[in-house]
Amino acid sequence: MRLSNRRLIAVLLAAAGLLAAGATPAAAVHGGSDTTTKAHPFVVALETAAGEQWCTGALIAPTKVLTAGHCVAEASDPGSLRVIAGRTDLTGTGGQVRRVKGYRVDPRYTAGLEHDSAVLALDRPLPQTPVRVARQGDEALYRYGRTATLLGFGRTGSDGPGTRLKQAVLTLAPPASCDPYTEPGDSPLLKVCGLPRAGTADSVCKGDSGGPLVVGGVVIGVVSTGNKYCDTQFPVSVFTRATDVPAQLLS
Repeated sequence: MRLSNRRLIAVLLAAAGLLAAGATPAAAVHGGSDTTTKAHPFVVALETAAGEQWCTGALIAPTKVLTAGHCVAEASDPGSLRVIAGRTDLTGTGGQVRRVKGYRVDPRYTAGLEHDSAVLALDRPLPQTPVRVARQGDEALYRYGRTATLLGFGRTGSDGPGTRLKQAVLTLAPPASCDPYTEPGDSPLLKVCGLPRAGTADSVCKGDSGGPLVVGGVVIGVVSTGNKYCDTQFPVSVFTRATDVPAQLLS
């Protein structure tokens, strides 16, 4: 795929720049509002062995977490990641912690964030109710103009790590609407664009990567890239379309 200089810079920054300082992957919700793991029990946080918030994920089975492919590919040791469920505020000690005993990245994944999905296998089941992932036949959930809820533990600004779960309501749009983090030729069968509602600058930010985009209790997207600077210049959010996640990863 040939990129313009502007888009090439944006994509490279997104791939390596939704990473927090010290190579911590990105995309917390910029703007948005506080929510809880009681309201969204399937949302989990991914932390490094050093206790740094790394990414976000969604529990899709008692021992499986759906997240972004780059959350695994960019981790120095994916097997050392910890999955935290039932903890709204990561500075606390509640909830459950599980180790990663295995992982699978979409074999089509590229550093350009195509097919950006992965599934983590946990060492023990979690008690939270898993969430359903959109499959073929769920096309109505992707109708442009409808709203969807973004959930993530990422940063809310340019400084400091994300510490608590937040949500934002976004409007679905064609991938080209998320320029400069997409290309005009990006397939709507692979990517979903989420735009802030009028009067807001709500979007993904560093640490939200892998977080779910939800419509009607169904995950329709996985945070891939977007507003790396957590500002109002490009408040857009790009998601891997859930129907692009291979069935073998989910099974």
